[in-house]
Amino acid sequence: MSRNCNSLRIQDFYGPGVKLIRTSFLPSQQGGKSRRPSASRTGVSERDYQNAGVPVAERHDSSVGTVCHSMDDSKFGEHGTSMVELMLVVIVLLVLMAIAIPSINTMKKYYRISGDARDISAALNLARMRAAADFTHTRVYMNLGTNTFHVEVWNKGSSCWQTDGDSNSCTRSSSPVIPFSTGDTFGYGSITAGPTTATSSISQPSACTAGVAGASPGSTTTNTACIEFNSRGYPVNSSNSIIASDAAYITNGTGYAAIAVSISGQPATYRYVGGTTWAQF
Repeated sequence: MSRNCNSLRIQDFYGPGVKLIRTSFLPSQQGGKSRRPSASRTGVSERDYQNAGVPVAERHDSSVGTVCHSMDDSKFGEHGTSMVELMLVVIVLLVLMAIAIPSINTMKKYYRISGDARDISAALNLARMRAAADFTHTRVYMNLGTNTFHVEVWNKGSSCWQTDGDSNSCTRSSSPVIPFSTGDTFGYGSITAGPTTATSSISQPSACTAGVAGASPGSTTTNTACIEFNSRGYPVNSSNSIIASDAAYITNGTGYAAIAVSISGQPATYRYVGGTTWAQF
């Protein structure tokens, strides 16, 4: 229990126009004793309180010339958070998280697979430019087992495929590759048709060969897929014929994306909508 003392208005007893001069004890400059100020103090008697109907708990404190109100500290002090309030906040947060987390995971999967599809598309465009610049064959080599890919240029001097940007004259197991994002793999599940008329019969591109497309392409490498361009930037098969049926497919388990190459060599990326329908990114 504490006391909150406020100045009593003498007007409450004697009407307006009468000023109450609040007084209190002040420390003396001599001997440390208390003394009253020189200002006069307007007194309020016990009878005045009774006449005004002032409750006993709010009557005048004669020691300081103020009205003192008895208060319960628990009513006016700072309050903490109750367990019920805390639990309500936690429940609301859990509900919001339960709503938001699935949406965030779906968005992450979408951006990962669309990003990988665009990366393959960019690699295909780079391979086309390298073919025209070096007047040779190039290809995008995709490892279906490790879910990686890279651009290769046919090295005429060494008669082998060389990874673009690699210091080795021919591709080695240590040559750099580009991995997919977490959760993305090559595949098309149970989808039966590709995104274009030329890719109506769905499949990954042909397996990569040891040599360049033409009369002697060499042996194929299992679990691989390659999209090869001739020196003019057109997509060709192992016999060096121009084709328009090359398309690579990737999935994240719930969604699918395709990168199809037109007969002109221009790649386009698609996402699977359902049935036999694809929509271009």
